[in-house]
Amino acid sequence: MNPEYDPLAAAYQKSKLLPFRVYSEIPNHLESLGDIRDRNVLDLACGDGFYTRLIRRAGAARVVGVDLSSEMISLARQQEQEAPLGIEYVVSAAELMPDMGTFDVVSAAYLLNCAPDRTILNGMTRTIARSLVSGGRFVATIGNLGSQPVDYSSYGVETDVTADLAEGAPYNITFLLDDSTFSIVDFNHSRTTYEAACEAAGLEVTDWRECTVTDEGVRLFGADFWKTWLSYPCIVRLEARKGR
Repeated sequence: MNPEYDPLAAAYQKSKLLPFRVYSEIPNHLESLGDIRDRNVLDLACGDGFYTRLIRRAGAARVVGVDLSSEMISLARQQEQEAPLGIEYVVSAAELMPDMGTFDVVSAAYLLNCAPDRTILNGMTRTIARSLVSGGRFVATIGNLGSQPVDYSSYGVETDVTADLAEGAPYNITFLLDDSTFSIVDFNHSRTTYEAACEAAGLEVTDWRECTVTDEGVRLFGADFWKTWLSYPCIVRLEARKGR
């Protein structure tokens, strides 16, 4: 996998301010993580450490962030230097990550949808399973734009998807920011494929959670604004557990 996020690191930081991220994705992901006080947490595809820092501030004990992009990790380390939280950051592809010990929870926002094929996807889930204690939890937010040709431009996102894509097919996602745009490539995988990859690694999928929007998001933008988002969400959340 190529570190496509290297030249996009600063712009990707800005995308965290898009309303769908602030009022849906972020609170939904944190909700799925649950009570992580005094837990050891591994954050895969951590990017600039956005979720990693939230995880640490939520009371997690040992926190490690891992990302393929050296530029993203540089941003994360810079923020750690400016406001130390005791987080360790590592540059590595998830499927090739060295042994970092075991964790109670593995968090991964937008990791699995970056797998270009089943071999890489299986490598990712094997790393996740290896990194979890028995009974440990895996929480993933997964991009889901390849299965539905929907106009998401009102939420600051566009795709080149015009029909349901084949399993494993790549597609482009363009983020529409006030002062710039940038594009990334994701890959279309079905829930069945994700479940099979988890099962092969010894992870039992316990739940798929759909998107919700916070009360503040509804108040600020109105219920009509969120209708497409809630009817055809372009992200889903997977929760799994490692067998005891």
